[in-house]
Parts: sequence; C-alpha cells; structure tokens
Amino acid sequence: MQKLDLSGLLGTFRGTDRISASAWSEREDAVATAVGDVRLAGGLVVQSHETSRVVGDFSALNVFLPDPETGEVLLYSFDSLGHPPDPPARGTWEDGALVLRRATARGESCTTYRPTHDGFVWQKEFRASPAEPWQSVVSGELVRCDGDQT
Repeated sequence: MQKLDLSGLLGTFRGTDRISASAWSEREDAVATAVGDVRLAGGLVVQSHETSRVVGDFSALNVFLPDPETGEVLLYSFDSLGHPPDPPARGTWEDGALVLRRATARGESCTTYRPTHDGFVWQKEFRASPAEPWQSVVSGELVRCDGDQT
C-alpha cells in the first residue's frame, strides 16, 4: 500500500468551526476538536472531528487513503448525519492545499485542507448542480494542541 503524507493533519487540534447559514443549519461558531493518526503502516490517515454545537454535537470520521491506480487522495467521510460516503471524495494537492471533490445525486461538495504553521484551516462547500454557485457549509481553523510537530 502506498504511504500517505498528510502530516499536517496528524495530532490533536482545537479551534473554531464556522457553520454557515444554509438549508441545513443556522449560522453558528462552534468549538471543534480533530485528532488524526496514521494507520496500516502509513497507508491510511484517520481523523476524528468533533464539533460542539448549540443544536447538537456533530461528529465525523474521515479516512484518507491513496488511490493506487491514480495517486489521488481518497476521502471517505462518515458523519453523524448518516449519508454514506459513496463515492469517496477525490483530490490532489493544489497550491499547497488538499482539494477533495465529490459528486452524488444530492449535489457536489468540495472540501479543502490547508496546513498552517501551527495547525490547519479547512472548508467544505456545496452546490446542488454545476449551474449553481458554491455555498460555504462550514469552515474552520484548528491549532495543534498536543505539542507534536509531526
């Protein structure tokens, strides 16, 4: 299995997720914690992401792995809302950010992770069809809090 270098997502991080007003939620700033670690001899990165919200907590388990055929990064994101991550998001590094895109019958999503000097920023956008503009769903800035500079 190929090794996956997502060192900027490894460790324990805390910060704020900014939930955008949308058809699914009201605008809210929420406390977020993410914990990422390597599995299967470096072939997978698993990240748990917990957000404490007024309307109820939100949890996601993100599994990143390389596509052995294309070299793209695959993201299987399981969350407390219950939609299956099929197909996975697919992405590559673009201008220093990991950009992952996914299309389903419900619409398209684009999730971006950009490492910073002390953590990472991320954003998820959605559009119901290619003819519609992208809408922010959530964005966040998380700072390493475990002292590990993996």
